[in-house]
Amino acid sequence: MAIENPRIAAVKALADVHRHEKYSNIAWEEFLKNTALSEQDKSLASRLFYGVIERKLTLDYVLCRFCTMPLKKLHPLVLETLRVAVYQLLYMDKIPVSATVNEAVAGIRRLKQGQASGFVNGVLRNIVRKKEQLFDKLPDNDKGLSIRYSCPEELIAFWRKSYGDSLTIQLLCSINETPDSYIRLNTLQTSDEEFSEKLTKQGISHQILSEIPHCFRLNRGYLLNKLEYCDKNCYYYQDMASQIACFCLGAVPGEQIIDVCAAPGGKSLTVAQYMENKGTILACDIYPAKCEVMQQRAFDFGISSLKTAVRDASLACDEEQKEKYDRVICDVPCSGLGVIRRKPEIRYKAFAEFKELPQLQYTILEQSAQLVKPGGVLQYSTCTLNPAENEQVTGRFLHEHPEFEPKMLPILPFFEAAGLSPSHQITLFPPIHKTDGFYIAAFRKK
Repeated sequence: MAIENPRIAAVKALADVHRHEKYSNIAWEEFLKNTALSEQDKSLASRLFYGVIERKLTLDYVLCRFCTMPLKKLHPLVLETLRVAVYQLLYMDKIPVSATVNEAVAGIRRLKQGQASGFVNGVLRNIVRKKEQLFDKLPDNDKGLSIRYSCPEELIAFWRKSYGDSLTIQLLCSINETPDSYIRLNTLQTSDEEFSEKLTKQGISHQILSEIPHCFRLNRGYLLNKLEYCDKNCYYYQDMASQIACFCLGAVPGEQIIDVCAAPGGKSLTVAQYMENKGTILACDIYPAKCEVMQQRAFDFGISSLKTAVRDASLACDEEQKEKYDRVICDVPCSGLGVIRRKPEIRYKAFAEFKELPQLQYTILEQSAQLVKPGGVLQYSTCTLNPAENEQVTGRFLHEHPEFEPKMLPILPFFEAAGLSPSHQITLFPPIHKTDGFYIAAFRKK
C-alpha cells in the first residue's frame, strides 16, 4: 500500500538512506514515486527528510542525552522516528509540541514497533521539558561548532586551515540554509521579457540577474509546475555558479567545443546557446545511458549543434582529436563539498574517500589539454571547496605545462564581492556569492 503519512514516509526513507548510504536526492525522488502524498504532504515530508540528514549530528547529540541505551542499538525505524520528532521540536516551531509527540508515538505503532511507543514518548517529553537548556553546555571549540551546525570536526578544521576562521563560520552558517533556485532560459525558445511575463502572470516571484545573461532567481521555484507543459523546454534548473562557468568560457557561434565530463549536460546546453546553435559541441561521458539522456535533452530543447560521445576523459585522446577544439570544458568529478546544501550527506564523508581525486582530476586536465587548438581555451571547474582539488591541481598544471598561460575570467563583480582582484581563477562561496561552492580556472594555449 502506498504511504499516505508524510512523517512515516520521511522515517522509512531515512532508514533506507542511512542503511545503504545512498545519495539523498536520488533516493528521495525514487521513494516519492511509491507514495500517495498530496503536494502539501510531499513538501512536509521533504522538509523532514532533508532536515534530519542536515542536522543529524545535532539531533543525535540531543538524543544521546536522553536515551537510556546507545543509539546504534535502537531499531532503525525507532531511531529515525526520534530524529524526525526532535527535528520538528527544534526547527519547526509552527507544529505544536503535543502534535509532534503524539504523531511520533502513533507513527511508531503504525511501523509495527509498538513495543517502543512508551520509550519514544518518554524520551520526547523529557526533551520538551529541557528544550531551552539543550545546548547550554556546548564547548567553545570545534566540537561545539560540530554539534551546533551538524558538521564533522574534520571538515571544520579543514575549512579553517584552508579559508580562515571568519569564512569557516560563514560556511557553517550556510550549509543548512535552503539554497536559492536558479533557472537558465533556453534562448532558442524564448526571451527574458517573454518568460518573465509568463512567470508574473502565474504569480511566481523572480528576479532577472544582471551579472549573468538569461539567469533567473526564483523565490518559490516549485511553482514552475504551474506553467503549461509546452513551456518546460523554455528553461532548466542550473545553479548560478554553473552559469558563471559557462559565461566565462566565452563560446561564440561556429566554434568546435568539447565538454569532456558533461553529464547530466546542463553546461553543454548553456554553451550551445552562447554559440547560437552554430558550430559543434561534443558532450562526453563514460556511460552510454547518460549520453543518450543528454542527446534527448538537446533534442527536446531544439539544440542541433550538440552531439554526444562515450569517452573516458582520463585516457589519452585519439590522434585525430588532438588540437581540434577551440574550447575545452573540463568539469571534473570532485568531492562535492560545495553542494552540501543540496546533498547534505556529503558533509559526513571521511576525507580518506577524497584522497585519490586530485590525481584523477589532474590526469583529466592534462589529457584534455591535448584537445586544445593553439590559441584555444581550456577551462577547469569543480563544485567543491577543497584547495587540493582546485588551486593545487591548476597550479601544478601551469607549472608543468608552459605551453598554457592564465586567461582572465570576465566576471569582475564576483571578484569584487570577495574583495579580490581579477584573475584566471576564482572560488565561489555560498555565503559570499549566493551560489553553490564552486571553483573555475581558465587557460589559453599559446
